[in-house]
This record gives sequence, structure tokens and C-alpha cells, in this order.
Amino acid sequence: MENEKATITHTRGRVVRWVYALLAAVYFVCVILQVFFAGMGIFVNPDDLQLHRTFANYFEFGSIIMFLLSFLGSIRGGLRWWTLGLFALTALQHMTIQTFTGFLPAFHTVDALLLFGISMHLTKRSWPWLMLRTERRVSEEKGRAL
Repeated sequence: MENEKATITHTRGRVVRWVYALLAAVYFVCVILQVFFAGMGIFVNPDDLQLHRTFANYFEFGSIIMFLLSFLGSIRGGLRWWTLGLFALTALQHMTIQTFTGFLPAFHTVDALLLFGISMHLTKRSWPWLMLRTERRVSEEKGRAL
């Protein structure tokens, strides 16, 4: 009975970590797309900036979901706390455009670099969780084959 509970808990943890890693990768891609949309608005057509303005609303809470998943998936350390950093930096993105005056809105671009770096770090660190085969499974299969 205890072994069955441990297996269920282990499986739940793997699924939660897989979802976390998927969200990290999606968030990273979304940051790249945001930069692309900004470039389109600046270098191609100013009307394209509207896409840049609205697109962030579709993924800005992904970091909070990742933070909550970190508790369910027993994800500790930086992989847990950097997600709150992402959320704070995303909120700062809105503030640099809507609230700040003078030279402070220029930090919008610096903040974007920080969002890129942190989301890339989270994606790289959680990427192995997206792989369907783990080292343990591979070694177990090799053991059975012998």
C-alpha cells in the first residue's frame, strides 16, 4: 500500500515538473516573440506595436502558475523563486510604460533582457523534465535486457 502511494506521488511529481518545464519553455518563447513584435513595430510598421502591447497579457501569469506548481512538484531553490522574479519583472514592464516618466521608461528594454535571461535559465534547468525517458528508465531497461 505504501509503495503504491509512493508511486502515485512520484508520478504526480513527474507530471507537475513536466508541466512546469513546458510553461518555462513557452514563457521563454513568448519573451522572444515579444521582442520580435517590438522590432516589427519599430522597424516595419508602427501599427504592429499593438500586438506587442497586447501579447504580454496572454502569458504574464505563467510565472505565477510555475511558482504554484513548484510546491506540488517539490521544485526547490532557484527554480521556485526565480518565477516570482519573472512575475515582478513583468509587472515592472507595465510600470515602465504606464507609470514612469523621464528616463525611467528606457528601463523597459533592460527589463526585457532580464526577462529573457531568467526565462532562458529556467528553461535550461527544467528542460530534462520534458524528456519522456529518464536515466532511471534507461538503466532499468538495460538491466532487463541483460
